[in-house]
Amino acid sequence: MLMSLRGNRKLRPASRLRLACMLLLASLTLILSGCYSFSGSTLPPHLRTLRVFPLENRTLEPSMPDRIFLGLQNGYRSRSSLRPVNTNADAEIHGTLLQYSHQPQSTSGANVTTWRVDILFKAVFVDRVRGDTLYADDRIPGYGFYTPDAGETEETGRTRAIESLVKVVLDNTVLAW
Repeated sequence: MLMSLRGNRKLRPASRLRLACMLLLASLTLILSGCYSFSGSTLPPHLRTLRVFPLENRTLEPSMPDRIFLGLQNGYRSRSSLRPVNTNADAEIHGTLLQYSHQPQSTSGANVTTWRVDILFKAVFVDRVRGDTLYADDRIPGYGFYTPDAGETEETGRTRAIESLVKVVLDNTVLAW
């Protein structure tokens, strides 16, 4: 017989049943909590492959589109269930680098202490199976700061701007369309 937590008093049958149910429920909760997984994606289940098209460049920065392209490919590979392919994809993303700027952000006297790199991007994410545009935006910003006094360069700002841009594109195409 089960004993109560207060000493030698015996539990009534209804109390024993309630305790047994609570223990069973707690055990099932612990066991089943390891069975659930979350992919982090709200994409339709029929989308399994993705083609990231080479990006158009409307700036004077020749290396930026290739770097954004690689950032998008790596981002989709790591943050979604979409498998990158070169042809016959279930989904496609097209993009254009519209603007690039490099401006002082803050100064101390005559010295620039912080610089800001800004990029502006246009993207279209298409479901090729159903023919639907799932996401389109003509003005997606990416930005990155860098501090020369800390040994950082414009390249540091570019890298951070690309990371910022890729995060926004992925968040809007994979997670929140």
